[in-house]
Amino acid sequence: MDRKPACLIIHGSTFFAPILVPLLFVFLAEDRYVRNLAVEALLFHIVMSICFAVAAFLMILLIGFVLLPIFALIYLWYPIKGFIRALKGEEFHYPLVGNWVR
Repeated sequence: MDRKPACLIIHGSTFFAPILVPLLFVFLAEDRYVRNLAVEALLFHIVMSICFAVAAFLMILLIGFVLLPIFALIYLWYPIKGFIRALKGEEFHYPLVGNWVR
């Protein structure tokens, strides 16, 4: 598979299979960039899941009500930004976890 459609699928998977699709690309992709992007996306979804869990727990202290919308915006913004960059043919790395993979 070409790089551009693979990247579009990985970024778009946030809205239908955020763990399964990147995991499939990790094992099936031949292109190193696509494989690294899939690992980044997978780690991003795992980290964001942990952030949502922490925010849900912190709702006891009321600060979670502030954190939850912030994390939701981050969770939606970066995959959309990656999708747009993939449409343009540009490289994209997820924040924080992109440095873990490289």
